[in-house]
Amino acid sequence: MSRLAYSTVTDKAHLQQRIMANLPVQASWVDSENGKIILVDGLTENLGENSALVNLEILPPVGSHVTLRIFDEEKTIIEVSTEVIRVERDPSKPLAALSVLENLKKWKLNALTAAQNWVTRHWQLNYEEEWVN
Repeated sequence: MSRLAYSTVTDKAHLQQRIMANLPVQASWVDSENGKIILVDGLTENLGENSALVNLEILPPVGSHVTLRIFDEEKTIIEVSTEVIRVERDPSKPLAALSVLENLKKWKLNALTAAQNWVTRHWQLNYEEEWVN
């Protein structure tokens, strides 16, 4: 007769929180070919505990260091150094995945809080009246 063992897994991978929010950003990096600074405005697709997925018209090369500024109502929320870990060259929606390199506590406090506030405002503006009985 076989027995079933019930056990808990203690080495579970921590699932990182991602917040789907469209906050305005400004990304800047140094062009490796001519040494000029490239400055591009865009929007976040989502923010994670140590990363951001941003929609930019001009994509930085994978592996490059990018200074990312996130805004809320034209006020800078945070400015951090990031590294490009992936790009998606879809002409309709070019995306860069950025990994935050420093100030993770400040990132979690400021950027994730701003993203949560954006979601709350978006929900209130677009859906609250539809669900009120």
